[in-house]
Amino acid sequence: MKVVLVAGTRPEVVKLAPLRAALNAHSAFEALWVSTEQQASLNGQTLATLGIQPDVRLQPPAEDRSMGGRFAHVMDHLDQAFGLIRPDLVVVQGDTSSTAAGAMAAFARQIPVAHVEAGLRTHDLSTPFPEEGWRCVVGQLAAIHFAPTQAAADNLIRTGIAPEKVHVTGNTGIDSVRVVGTGVAAEPATAGLRRILVTLHRRENWEASLDHVLAALLEIRDRVEDAEIVFVAHANPVLRRRVLACLEGQARIRVIGPLDYVAFVAHLKSSTLVLSDSGGVQEEAPVFGVPVLVLRTSTERTEAVDAGVARLVGVDRRTIVDTTIALLSNEPSRMEMVRAVSPFGDGFAAGRIVHLLAARFLRPPQVGDLRQTG
Repeated sequence: MKVVLVAGTRPEVVKLAPLRAALNAHSAFEALWVSTEQQASLNGQTLATLGIQPDVRLQPPAEDRSMGGRFAHVMDHLDQAFGLIRPDLVVVQGDTSSTAAGAMAAFARQIPVAHVEAGLRTHDLSTPFPEEGWRCVVGQLAAIHFAPTQAAADNLIRTGIAPEKVHVTGNTGIDSVRVVGTGVAAEPATAGLRRILVTLHRRENWEASLDHVLAALLEIRDRVEDAEIVFVAHANPVLRRRVLACLEGQARIRVIGPLDYVAFVAHLKSSTLVLSDSGGVQEEAPVFGVPVLVLRTSTERTEAVDAGVARLVGVDRRTIVDTTIALLSNEPSRMEMVRAVSPFGDGFAAGRIVHLLAARFLRPPQVGDLRQTG
């Protein structure tokens, strides 16, 4: 059975890499990797780090095109690729433009779609934008849904999707963290300092919100004498320039990156606290017992908040400062958030997904032919 994995961003590469390995360990599946090059530099960096050579690399969309134009470009090129490859199944992950374009291109060719990390919802199309819209579209098109948690599965079933098409598997991102994290040494903080790791990239945080966060970081630095702030800058040149203009050269503040996946895990492992608007970081940090302050007003990963390993703080300067200082000033309070168990799975999601794909799409004599189930 010919299975195409569609990926074009760093999170997609990280979360589909374990599934590619699990598919290749099964004699009845042929896994082909199609790279949309949506995030050309970060995508390529992560592919190289994880040792993945795409079977097909599409022409990347022009940076100066609109969001809709870039989406149309990716979908058109995926349609052409599917016409040549003629896959039996297309797998998409998460909620990027590549995810939605891959699902729509496959649907138009009547190719079944499997959605990994299905069912995440904020129930607000404006937050995060456009990701909430993309994953809702894929939810209506997919033939089989692999939800990371029961809450995500319930979201899908409430929209009318047949329960037998929805499966709780855990998040494949935890599979990657489990494998990479065990072999990577922590990147130590500066002697005598506690590291606060910061990432910020969501589109809704590009304008005034970024200014509020940067001002909060400077105040935290001034008020916490043993804090070291490490800001992992996004590849977006506009964001990077604004971050550097505010933070570069500041005492006990370093602007680094973009980091490859292994280097990011190394920094994460030795952090005292993480401030981030990233969905992936909300999943990864709890694996290492690192509390997360979520720089968003809502999250589709409410399991982390419910489990007490993450808190929503938004982008209000005062809230960010007060919450951060309260945690850094009260170690018992911080330790209440330190749980070295992720609410997003045990790190064996990919094997479960392959088992379910075999049961759903292969003839009965082939179902038991698994060499690896996780």
